[in-house]
Amino acid sequence: MAVCTEFNYVVDQNGLADINQEFLAVSAKSLEDCTGFVLLSAQEYSSLPTLTDIFAMPLESDLQQMFMTGFGLPMIAYLVSWAYGTLINWFKPSYDETLGD
Repeated sequence: MAVCTEFNYVVDQNGLADINQEFLAVSAKSLEDCTGFVLLSAQEYSSLPTLTDIFAMPLESDLQQMFMTGFGLPMIAYLVSWAYGTLINWFKPSYDETLGD
């Protein structure tokens, strides 16, 4: 279970904190109110995504899907729009005049 931890300082007899003797101690604060560090268990840490996981090489099937989305979708959209444009221009009156010559 995650717990809140904070730095504590050793105070000498004059009431001064010696920052050279600071140590990390578990705090009674809740995680929402924690102003220090959150201490995780090994199981919690292993379940969190890290930078290595974020920048890891995707699987082959994922790469294929990304390629088809990035390349195939614009090609299909272009071909469909070209076909609609050709069909619409076929019914223009100016198209009939050029065929009559």
